[in-house]
Amino acid sequence: MLVDDSPDDLALMRFAFKRAEVRNPVCEMHSGFQAIDYLSGEGEYADRERYPLPCLIITDLKMPGVDGFELLEWLECHHEFARVPKIVLTSSSIEEDQKRARQLGACAYFVKPSQLNNLVKTVAEMDKNWISEHCPLT
Repeated sequence: MLVDDSPDDLALMRFAFKRAEVRNPVCEMHSGFQAIDYLSGEGEYADRERYPLPCLIITDLKMPGVDGFELLEWLECHHEFARVPKIVLTSSSIEEDQKRARQLGACAYFVKPSQLNNLVKTVAEMDKNWISEHCPLT
């Protein structure tokens, strides 16, 4: 699951996932609210065959409404997601944000690179160390 409110960033991430040859399907959520609805199985997301639970969550921090910190807090309160790795991918390089994200259960923190080729490298690193490890394709 990829949670980011920016359509431009989501488009860049789609490109980076393709360029990094990540074969796993990516479920895009456009807000923290939408991610919580999905994870809760609320409304249209009640059908788990159609909307399966993610094996990994990548979230931005700075989003209107429910931000990435609030999403991480929500996940911490729902023990069924304790084993799901949570990765932060954000533009914030503030050390306090990194510390807080880790305290809320993020197992990795990446600052969004400004250059596309570096974003592809970051996604490839995520795939190698997290996605392929926790979301093996059958």
